[in-house]
Amino acid sequence: MEAEYNDIQKWKYTEIPEVFGATEKEVKKFIIKTKAELEKLLKDGQFNKGEGLQFVELWMPKEDAPRALKLTAEISAKNNAELE
Repeated sequence: MEAEYNDIQKWKYTEIPEVFGATEKEVKKFIIKTKAELEKLLKDGQFNKGEGLQFVELWMPKEDAPRALKLTAEISAKNNAELE
């Protein structure tokens, strides 16, 4: 989990639509950092209408991954260490 390749650059992700030519008027942007914010957004009637481009930047805890993926990574790391 601490390997450098797991670090995600802190880019200005919400500016991606403009990179591809969208204007501020054509896109609605949302930055979601908590479970409560996500639940609120998913219950929002205007958001659910899906009118136009909607861009959601979702923040997650650093070690947020499915349990199966974490177990697989641990087993792979152990196997790799034994081969060295």
